[in-house]
Amino acid sequence: MYLELSIKNNQESSRLQLAFLQKLYILLDEPDGVAGVAAFRQEDPTLHDLILGHEATGQLQDAFSCYERAVKVKSDTISHHQGLLRCLMGLDQSNTALTYATGLLNERPEWSNEINPFRVESAWKLADWDGLSEFLKSISSDNWGVAVGKILLSVKEKCKIVRTQQMGPLSAASMENGAYQRGYSHVLRLHMLTDMEKAV
Repeated sequence: MYLELSIKNNQESSRLQLAFLQKLYILLDEPDGVAGVAAFRQEDPTLHDLILGHEATGQLQDAFSCYERAVKVKSDTISHHQGLLRCLMGLDQSNTALTYATGLLNERPEWSNEINPFRVESAWKLADWDGLSEFLKSISSDNWGVAVGKILLSVKEKCKIVRTQQMGPLSAASMENGAYQRGYSHVLRLHMLTDMEKAV
């Protein structure tokens, strides 16, 4: 509040104060404040300022375009690539994100700790269980997307085990008189497992 008052009273406020105020609004998840700072600026915003503004206001397509420009200018800055991948994930472009991250790691294997979490999240969103299993082997960090991937893969593997356990009694029941009645509960369980796997 004091910073806002200082900027209002002094129209010649420095760019540094406006940048700091914008960061505060972003941390407070206040998109209107971010947009207000952008409108108050006298000079043209930098590419970084544009990215912050677009991300804070949920304009991911615009942020993606800015990140593309940033990658062209400084392709050796990992944060630009991470931002681009975040935008792709936010735009529900998991397949594109997976392809981009995989290509990026072919060029920059030293970035695997920072980029692999995007491959993990893309894989579980695409229900690519084999890929998910492979990507989780080479990951050392745990963020939300990685944790969800581990949980989903575990559920998928447990479902396979339970399915195998249910098949034995069902096969045995099918050879006896009254097979339908004896096997009915196993068929129901298998059906429930199938529904669970589809939900996962």
